[in-house]
Amino acid sequence: MTAVYGPPGPVPRLRNHLRQAFRRGGNPLVRPIDRSRSRALLLAALGIGLALPCCAGAATADFVSARHRDSVTAGRLHGVQAVALTPAHRRIEPGTGRARYEADAVWTSPDGRSNTGTVAVPRSTVPGSAVGIRVDDTGRPVPAPPGTIHAAAEAACLGLLAFGGLTALVIAGLSIRLMVLDRRADQAWQHSWGLLEPLWSGRTPRDNRAG
Repeated sequence: MTAVYGPPGPVPRLRNHLRQAFRRGGNPLVRPIDRSRSRALLLAALGIGLALPCCAGAATADFVSARHRDSVTAGRLHGVQAVALTPAHRRIEPGTGRARYEADAVWTSPDGRSNTGTVAVPRSTVPGSAVGIRVDDTGRPVPAPPGTIHAAAEAACLGLLAFGGLTALVIAGLSIRLMVLDRRADQAWQHSWGLLEPLWSGRTPRDNRAG
């Protein structure tokens, strides 16, 4: 007997998808194309489920790498005391738009030389204030490593972006697969209707074609 294809019914639950995808026989109303839909949905769910721990692992690895890099950088820096020569003045960082306060200061480098330059200072700094700064081996002031919070935030952003990208790819692939299956179901339904409709209506296939 020729199978009759029609529009899909209500979306079954996960347990029903598992039964449809892997069990043969059982419900006679379950069509092969229904099994294909269930397999596509289960594969998509599996892909998203695997993407989560993979992205979490990538974020963790990035965090550990960033903390190691910051630790190595911090080990090469020297903390010295600088003496402010001018009051703190506000400066807008180009590109970020964030405000910071700077002042001209003098300090002694690790090799004993006296250096002057502009350093980051608190807002309340006045001439003569002592400010702790970090310098490299040559005495040049350098910013402190970002720290744990910054590294954690960057790692979290990396993990979320990777998970979002992989999820979008999985959903796009699922959508394409379901569109193909829907097109096949529609073609099969039209074919079955062309065979069975003349029997229901009493017309012959010739009459059906003429009409």
